[in-house]
Amino acid sequence: MASAIGIRIYQISVTRNGKTQPLTSGRPSFGEFISDYISSHTTSIQDSERERSWHLELKEDNNPNSYKGYIHYGTYGFESDFVDAKSKKHHYRRKRTDVEIIPLYFEFWLPENEHFGFAAFQSFQGRSCINLIMTDLKNKFEKKHADDLLSFKKLLPADSKNGLFASAPVKQFRLIRRDAPSDLADRYFSNPEPDSVKFEVIMSARRNKSLGNFGNLSKSIKLKSKNVVRYGGVDFPEAVAEIRIGNRTRKVGVFGLNGEAGVIDITDSITRGPDGHPTFASIALETDSIIDDMYKTMKGYQK
Repeated sequence: MASAIGIRIYQISVTRNGKTQPLTSGRPSFGEFISDYISSHTTSIQDSERERSWHLELKEDNNPNSYKGYIHYGTYGFESDFVDAKSKKHHYRRKRTDVEIIPLYFEFWLPENEHFGFAAFQSFQGRSCINLIMTDLKNKFEKKHADDLLSFKKLLPADSKNGLFASAPVKQFRLIRRDAPSDLADRYFSNPEPDSVKFEVIMSARRNKSLGNFGNLSKSIKLKSKNVVRYGGVDFPEAVAEIRIGNRTRKVGVFGLNGEAGVIDITDSITRGPDGHPTFASIALETDSIIDDMYKTMKGYQK
C-alpha cells in the first residue's frame, strides 16, 4: 500500500488586548515575521531531548503573503538495519547518530485585508512535526511581540459539533483495521495466504443522500475505549469520513492511532516522484485547492 499522505489545515490569528489583528498590515505584520522566520531557519536545528532535527526550505513565495516549501524533518537516536525489501540483502546498519530526514510540505497563506490566515502541514505515514513547528513559531512570535498572542486553530476538528465543517454532509464512513489477524479472512476465504489483512467496514449513502453531517456523526460514534470502535466483534483503531469540502468530496480522519483526526487524505490526488514523496508541484496544487475551498466556506460562514 502506498504511503499515506495527509494535510492538516489551521487558521492563524493574532490577538492584542482581546482584539484580532490584521495579518498583512500594521507594524509589524505577521507576513513579515513568517518571511524572516523561514529565512532564519534554513540550517539544521537540533532538539536533543526529543531526538529530532529540522530546518526549512522556501520553494515559492512569488505570490503576495504566500510562502511554500519543505520542513526537512529528521529523527535519530536508535539503531536499525536497512535491507532490500525483496532480497532481504543487508545494505547498512544505521547508527544512533544517523538522522533519517524526510521532506514535509508546508504552506502559509495570508489573504489581504483579513484578520486570519492559513497554515498547511503535510504528514507522511502518520509522521509530522506540526506541534514542534507551531510551538516554536508561537514562542518566538510572542517573545518578539510581547503584546500579541498567536494562535493556530485546526479547521477540521472531528470532535467539534459547531465547527466550520460540522454541517458538511458525510457521503461515506469507513472503519479500518490495518493489521487484522488472518482468521478474519477465514470467514470469507479458505486458506488465505497473508498472516494479517487490512479489514474495513464501509457505510455509504445512496446517491444524492448522506449519512448525516460531519459534526453529528463524529459526536455519535460509540467508542469502546479511547479511539477504538468495536463492530461485529472486531476492534477498529481508525475511522475515515468522506465529506464535501467546496466542490469535492475528500477523505478526513475521524480518529486514528497517529492523531489522524482532522487530517485530509490526499494520497490519491498527488503525483509521487522517484523518491516516493509527493512532487512539490502536485502537493502545492492540491493544498492550494483545499485552502481556497476552506477560505470560500469561511467567508460564507461568517456572513
